[in-house]
Amino acid sequence: MSSFDVNIVAPRADETRLWPWLSHPVRRDPPPKGIDAVGERVRGMVARWHAARGLRERAERALDGAASLRNHSDAAFLALVEERRANVLQSRCSPDSSDLAASMIAEAIRRQLGLTLHLEQMMGGIAMTDGIVIEMATGEGKTVTGIIPTAILAWPGLGMHVATVNDYLARRDAEITGPVYRMLGLGVGTIQEGSEEQERRDAYACPITYVADKQLLFDYLRDRLKSPTAPRMVGHLLELIDGGQLPSWSKRVVQRGHHACLVDEADSILIDEAITPAVIASESQDVRASRQDVYKIALKLSAELSEGEHFAVDRGLRRVVMKPAGRSRLDQVASGLPEFWRGPRRREELVVQALTARELFKLDDDYVVSDGKVQIVDASTGRILPGRQWQLGLHQAVEAKEGLDATEPRKTSSRISYQSYFRRYTRLSGMSGTMWEVRHEVWRAYHRPVVRIPTHKPIARKHLQDRIYRNEATKLEAVVEHVARLRERGQPVLVGTRAVATSERLAAMLAERMIECRVLNAIRESDEAKIIAAAGVAGAVTVSTNMAGRGTDIQIDCSARRAGGLAVIATERHDERRVDRQLFGRAGRQGDPGSAQAFVCLEDQLVRRYGLRVLAWVASVWPSVGPLAGRVLWWQAQGTAGRRAVTVRSELAKSEAMMEMSLKGQSR
Repeated sequence: MSSFDVNIVAPRADETRLWPWLSHPVRRDPPPKGIDAVGERVRGMVARWHAARGLRERAERALDGAASLRNHSDAAFLALVEERRANVLQSRCSPDSSDLAASMIAEAIRRQLGLTLHLEQMMGGIAMTDGIVIEMATGEGKTVTGIIPTAILAWPGLGMHVATVNDYLARRDAEITGPVYRMLGLGVGTIQEGSEEQERRDAYACPITYVADKQLLFDYLRDRLKSPTAPRMVGHLLELIDGGQLPSWSKRVVQRGHHACLVDEADSILIDEAITPAVIASESQDVRASRQDVYKIALKLSAELSEGEHFAVDRGLRRVVMKPAGRSRLDQVASGLPEFWRGPRRREELVVQALTARELFKLDDDYVVSDGKVQIVDASTGRILPGRQWQLGLHQAVEAKEGLDATEPRKTSSRISYQSYFRRYTRLSGMSGTMWEVRHEVWRAYHRPVVRIPTHKPIARKHLQDRIYRNEATKLEAVVEHVARLRERGQPVLVGTRAVATSERLAAMLAERMIECRVLNAIRESDEAKIIAAAGVAGAVTVSTNMAGRGTDIQIDCSARRAGGLAVIATERHDERRVDRQLFGRAGRQGDPGSAQAFVCLEDQLVRRYGLRVLAWVASVWPSVGPLAGRVLWWQAQGTAGRRAVTVRSELAKSEAMMEMSLKGQSR
């Protein structure tokens, strides 16, 4: 077996030929409009039908093949590994050869991890090998399922990246799956936040690299600063011609190309993260912008303006619009200020950013203050985004609002959007528990069909009707009462919140009732693994932001199963339904019992931003029709929020494409 414990780094001569999937790259052109968009959606529907056709039959044959290998000796099995690897390469990854390889990989998983793949896992593995994005429910074993496409696409030695949402999951998954890959002759590298440059280069040189999405993008941006695109392409061609004898661009960069990538939590990375470009910036040399008092003065000026009279706030689009009366008022209050404030356009931009920080960005919701710094909180995961800054002075405006010294504004040196980056991969696939709602967007942005994989066992989770309350205080009191009742009968409870502040408030209210709970949020994430591991114990109470909805698996003990399984309580509905499904999916894994219920109120952020006022009025004034009006209200608000989110991501993709072209021109 030791002969297989090597890294396959350089491709063999016959592996540099054009593979058939190179004629079907990820789409790179802008999203279509009008009638073209309708045609594109139809093509996506056809692609999803074609991708799902025959998948079950192929998986059944692969499992039968895996069963036939159980009596092979280790020596005979390892010889078969090399034979099927060669078959995959020679056939250029035809469906027949990849299915045979999948059966062999399933047997390697059984031998190394003691796990026998079930039919649905094999379906998911084969689908992702074909370049499909799958939806597979929580607890169905996505980490192990991902071994199949990862191993097959790593065999050419061109580099296979497995991207996930954070360093912890990258390290954990690499450790779990590593023994299987080594048996298949594949080395595994892992990249973490503190990895040095040579460590990163060595990890990317491995056939398989487990890495967080942010590490991938920032490594690419740093490489692009060291070696612009055109010289890299010329250097790569010279290296191929010379057989790697000449000093080349590869000595300066850490990544060696974008052959294939499997994206875990694909909706978070490919869709949610699409609204936040990765940016490498240097400190600005603009003396005027570096003045600490500029943003504090702008904040004081904003206090002289009144909403409605001087400015308007669009909470749906999250923007502030200055009115003519506001400009006149600014002209008056700034008359005694230094010359810097006499420029009306500059003055208005700074004050609008101050108003945006004051009216739209909330502490312990959009950001937290830690170690004297404003740190952005990822809305989709509830995690801190270290090192990130809002652009155009907004970050400094938030710092002024919190009474902190303003950091120096940064000048963009290199940037790229998530869509632009992941489109660079020749082979792209992914998996998540909630992909179906964004299937059209995934096809439009990446030309990848989404296929739903059925659950191995029927879902026993009970979805209870939403409870609707008039205000926040009444709602949270009801949540605490409900948690107390569930805990008394031994059920573990997971309470999900949108904001850090809400999670802390709930924890305090539970403590007043002498109910012990664990809190998981952006300012208490150090013990995440321990908190999640204990969340399924009978009687346990866990309060968490969206952090508990990504990459985690809460397993319940026997006592909790007898008591009714994990009870998930959402204290708000999110802007998109799939985020609710992520939270609710913590309960009822692999046929376990469980329940999911939302406690909502008319003061919730979703309703305030996107709800129709007439529905909110009906729900609050007429108790007899309130529940029905409430259900319609939340359905309407989520629909509006979801459509706006799609629009924002689409517009950002276009602007990022233009920005990227501009930066490329500057780098040459």
